[in-house]
This record gives sequence, structure tokens and C-alpha cells, in this order.
Amino acid sequence: GHRPVTTRTPNPSGCQHCGIDQREHMRQWKPPAGWHQWTQPTQDQIKARMRARRANRKEQ
Repeated sequence: GHRPVTTRTPNPSGCQHCGIDQREHMRQWKPPAGWHQWTQPTQDQIKARMRARRANRKEQ
């Protein structure tokens, strides 16, 4: 089954705009970015996503 994106924390290396992995990305429409190609996330985004993933693991 396909889980909604909101329930999972983006991969730390996922797209800067929407968090989807580069290999799954192709072209996605996501507000507020609209249509976009995969974009390298910023270092701050990578760190924040890694922290969020750790926090999510502790809750389970």
C-alpha cells in the first residue's frame, strides 16, 4: 500500500522542496514549489530531517 507522505519523515537526502528521494522523484507537483525537479537539500534541511527521524524512532 501507499502511505501518505505526511506520516513519514523525509529522507535526509530527499528533495529540498518536498522530501522525496531522488530515485523516486521524477517530476512532482508540491505546493509551494509547484512543478519541480529533485533539488539537493540544504545542510540545515539534512540535519533537521535527521533529528526528526531520530525523534520519530524514539516514539515508536
